[in-house]
Amino acid sequence: MDRRDFIKKSLLALALGQGAPSLLSRSALAARSKDKILVVVNLFGGNDQLNTLVPFRNELYYRKRPNIAVKREEVLDLGARGEKLGLHPQLRPLMSLWESGELALLPQVGYPNPNRSHFISTSIWHTADPTRKQEHGWLGRWGDLQDDPFCDTFLGGASPQALQGDLRTAPAISSIETFSIRLPRGFEEEFNREIRQTRSGTAEEVRRAMLSLRGALDKIGQLREVKNRVAYPDNGFGKSMADVARMIAGGLGSSVYYTTLGGWDTHAAQPPRQAELLGYLAQTLAAFRQDMRAIGRDKDVMVMVFSEFGRRVEENASYGTDHGKGGLMLVLGGAIRGGLYGGEPDLEDLDDGDLKYRTDFRNVYASALSWIQADPRAVLMGDFKPLPLF
Repeated sequence: MDRRDFIKKSLLALALGQGAPSLLSRSALAARSKDKILVVVNLFGGNDQLNTLVPFRNELYYRKRPNIAVKREEVLDLGARGEKLGLHPQLRPLMSLWESGELALLPQVGYPNPNRSHFISTSIWHTADPTRKQEHGWLGRWGDLQDDPFCDTFLGGASPQALQGDLRTAPAISSIETFSIRLPRGFEEEFNREIRQTRSGTAEEVRRAMLSLRGALDKIGQLREVKNRVAYPDNGFGKSMADVARMIAGGLGSSVYYTTLGGWDTHAAQPPRQAELLGYLAQTLAAFRQDMRAIGRDKDVMVMVFSEFGRRVEENASYGTDHGKGGLMLVLGGAIRGGLYGGEPDLEDLDDGDLKYRTDFRNVYASALSWIQADPRAVLMGDFKPLPLF
């Protein structure tokens, strides 16, 4: 194999490996797990706050939602700390976290001049820039400052804008079992022989990048031997979070893990669909917390859950809700200062039919960045005070 073929085929191999292009200029995998870990869950589609965190003592809620409101007798009462609010019954697996003070509920989170477009609002949340001037993701900007190719990891098909920086993009892993480099048939043995030979110039840079990639893949391969300590729901989100737990247990070394759960755009027949999704969410998060306790990492991990917006206060004619503004965030973990960060929503003082946003999401992001020992001002390009979440 000559120098040109080596470079060409090496770059092909890099392109075929999931997440591989971002490894070209990065160092080998970190050998240890980071002290603090952030897990981000994006609920794509716009989760309805009012049927998740329910103002079940407010008669106006039932008048505005005569067909889709959660029945008063089914709501999980949050007690004195919940300020007349309760959780959807499918969130029962999270009640123990609420009672132990490990679940923070942040209602009506948003940003100035809200946008009801899925894609525009998602981009704003991903870039942390309501002006829409920034192209790179908030975690991508943080990743640009790191020296570890797996400082952040996406569980899914393609890394979202939040994880795309100027210099790199987070590796995307569909699952631990399927993460691999796929070399052309008959090329494996020859390639392995060539990669051991030192070269010069561009060929040597590519060779070293390939060795780094090989090290990364070997590390992923070792994670296949790591087993979860608890059972997870048998769905895509459950499997992704189970893999996150295995990566943490196996010492992959990422400070940030990111995944998604879609399907929240409930314009029609909302009650059964949202109930199903909330069940997936709660069962999986409860399993993940148990897993973290079992490996002794429960106080090291913060889970942050967000959706690009909430939904309108009044139900529509299709027994659903349309795009709104301020929405609900959840933060949980063994070291989290749980509670309600905001009171009962005012259903009379609305913003064009929507709940008004009360908390800027960038203040929550500032807390998450502080958790992983990052500088919020440098990443968010502004002075956003972290919330006292830990």
